[in-house]
Amino acid sequence: MARNKTSRCGCKTRIVSNTVQNMHNKCGVCVNPILESPDVLSIQAPLIYDEIGINLCTTVSLGADLATTYPTAVSAKAQVINITFTYGEDAVTIEEIAGRPNCYLVSLSGLTVDFVVRLYDSAGRLVGTVYPSVLYLPPTTDAETYDEDTNPTGVQLEIFAPYGVTYVQDVAAETTTPVLNVVGFLATNNFVQQGLNLYGIGKALCFDLTEGTVSMGLTLILQSLYFAGYCVASEGKICTPKGSLVETDNSCCLSFVAGDLLNLAIKPLELCGEEELQCEQPCNCCQECGAE
Repeated sequence: MARNKTSRCGCKTRIVSNTVQNMHNKCGVCVNPILESPDVLSIQAPLIYDEIGINLCTTVSLGADLATTYPTAVSAKAQVINITFTYGEDAVTIEEIAGRPNCYLVSLSGLTVDFVVRLYDSAGRLVGTVYPSVLYLPPTTDAETYDEDTNPTGVQLEIFAPYGVTYVQDVAAETTTPVLNVVGFLATNNFVQQGLNLYGIGKALCFDLTEGTVSMGLTLILQSLYFAGYCVASEGKICTPKGSLVETDNSCCLSFVAGDLLNLAIKPLELCGEEELQCEQPCNCCQECGAE
């Protein structure tokens, strides 16, 4: 980074990125951006530092009239779309372990898991879809889904999280609480965040059409994840296959519709070793990422 000195008038200091500083001439990227594909890509990647998983299982009712509504159903497939819970005692807590500042103890209890369950006939055709919500790790032993061996009242998971966890602030209450991000299949939660992430994978077991039940297996995976910048080797952009709407014709519009896809071709930040730049003066290229 380059910083231009300012006068005593109190003007703001201008700080210039390495790319702009090293290419600041008539062939600079601010005037003529580099085209085509780079040899190295600079990316911001979510990296998993630690993870741990557990398996749970309980029997779920899909509805008393299941046999009447879907009489040809013989099998089921399940997908987890969301997990909801509350924070606090007999719920979910996240605590730094005393004397071990890089590790956290995550207590899980009272998880409500929303599934989409697809029902199929003997030929593998979809005949219906149901959306049950199931309580896993129930906080009390008298819960309908409780089982000492397959669905206990709670679990505690230790995890390595060297850069800490994510927090939510309540300005009115003047509190800051560590939180657990759920990665689901809703439009509002189908992404990871820095800190601790929890996601589930479901599997339908022992489907019983007569009773209208299914044994629902659930894998819960807890991960510590943080974003970091990396240089990675590039083999070029992907080649997207194109489906043609019409046959090629002499019309310019028809020729375009039947032709190749347009492609953005301005080159990203990797500018080291560019020998084909038409500069009036040699460019002072950077020496980052191992470039010669």
